[in-house]
Amino acid sequence: MHMYPILKRRLFLTLILVLALTVVIAPAAGQDKELVFGLSFTVDTLDPGATTFSGVEIMVGHVFDTLVRQQPLGTFHPGLATEWSVNADATEYTFKLRDDVTFHDGTPFNAAAVKFTFDRIVDPALNSQMAFSFIGPYQETEIVDDYTVIVRFASPNAAFLDGLSHPQLGPVSPTAVEALGADWGFAGIVGTGPFVFESYTPDSEVALVRNPDYNWGSEAVFGRTGPTDIDRLVFKLIEDPTTRLAALESGEVDMIDAVPALDVERIGASEEFELLQFPQAGHGWSLIINSEKAPTNEVAVRQAMAYAIDYDSMQDIVFEGLGSRACSPLTSIMFAWTDAFCQTYNYDPEKAGQILDEAGWVMNEATGIRERDGAPLVVQHFSPERPLGVATGQFIQQDLAAVGIDFQLNFSDIAAYLEVVRAGEHNTQQWWDTQTDPDGVFRTLYHSSNADGGTNRSRYRSEVMDGLIDQAVGIGDQAERAAVYVQIEQIITDEALTIFLNDPVVLFASTPQVQGVTILGGGFIPNFYAASISS
Repeated sequence: MHMYPILKRRLFLTLILVLALTVVIAPAAGQDKELVFGLSFTVDTLDPGATTFSGVEIMVGHVFDTLVRQQPLGTFHPGLATEWSVNADATEYTFKLRDDVTFHDGTPFNAAAVKFTFDRIVDPALNSQMAFSFIGPYQETEIVDDYTVIVRFASPNAAFLDGLSHPQLGPVSPTAVEALGADWGFAGIVGTGPFVFESYTPDSEVALVRNPDYNWGSEAVFGRTGPTDIDRLVFKLIEDPTTRLAALESGEVDMIDAVPALDVERIGASEEFELLQFPQAGHGWSLIINSEKAPTNEVAVRQAMAYAIDYDSMQDIVFEGLGSRACSPLTSIMFAWTDAFCQTYNYDPEKAGQILDEAGWVMNEATGIRERDGAPLVVQHFSPERPLGVATGQFIQQDLAAVGIDFQLNFSDIAAYLEVVRAGEHNTQQWWDTQTDPDGVFRTLYHSSNADGGTNRSRYRSEVMDGLIDQAVGIGDQAERAAVYVQIEQIITDEALTIFLNDPVVLFASTPQVQGVTILGGGFIPNFYAASISS
């Protein structure tokens, strides 16, 4: 049934890679098990080293294996690495690699592929962001022999195993990357995972097919090894929540993420569907504030904004009572979480007004907008045009208007939004992210190395902050690490670099025919390697 697109794929790789190989990726005779997942994300690129979208991890995690597996958070198992050791100050990791693995294009998996992958991530030409944060202060990879590598860091990196468990650091085929060039991230991703890339239809779907030669799964994580039982795995890209739910109810898809809040109770009570709910690990819904661009370069303006928002009402009106108020860059299930922000900033519009008065921002009674030296207090907010982002922006706009701040909403498609925020032309942007170690959160959002066009969208540059982030990642003792992260959280609170809104829950719904889905990434990443689907 699926032979034609698969053979096209084989022919494409054979012609371009000039490999004298025979790669059989067709389903076994008589099988026809397709699982379709309705995903709330779109795609910037399928290149694991270059993507900036958390949702892409869900898809490419089936194509790319990782050196280590993490399940549950903080517990690591062998993956493509069979064993590893770490030196005393976490600046050097030694990995023994499996010697029986090949990439989907027939290229051998070995130490050279690991070195190629890591060196590529830190090459400025790739403009890596998520993977760049995961790999930390990478210095070099030394090839000891074909199946042994030593990875070195310029400074201690106790969070490396966590980063290594994400497909953003999954080994890529050097042969395919070098041959396909710019097409790699859209038409030719090649890994070692249980599924093989078949096709990408922009803004529509990503299709994968079973890798019949897969024999290196993780018994500890998935309860099995060997090829998957799913012949074809399709990710339908359906950003609109109503459309996504309708696709599930009509049978177009078998499972979805991000169940609309208004439908949670109904879906949960239905015998036709199963509802799964997990607290999200990482960083919750927040307002990232640009500390370099006027007027949000003023601490007083940022603090006034933090006091002007009615957080409790927001939980009910915007987030439909799901999740809880956020108090930290870390969601409450992460170690080192504190409630410092919630202890400091509660809804107090009168105090917000006082702060602005003291900073010289005077209310113009005619316009309702504060002014200073003839200039109005205007804050430019940018967000992708998605329902939750729109609802959040509109709620904040009303609250800030009540204290005299003109919060102007700019909604656009992803490409236009990213162009603006990467250039630092925003005052605020909405953000959330999934991470499994505090270093990923703090380094991604607040380290100076990510401030110019990277994921530090507050563009906060501080040697003190950088020093604390780098210090924490070098501490092996979890309690000692947590104490440093508490210091970081206090700086973020004092400087009002981010306004924390909601710690979300991750909601999935499926038909009862879908069984055995493994949820990785602290509740965010569904993995279908060990899944099954009945007719």
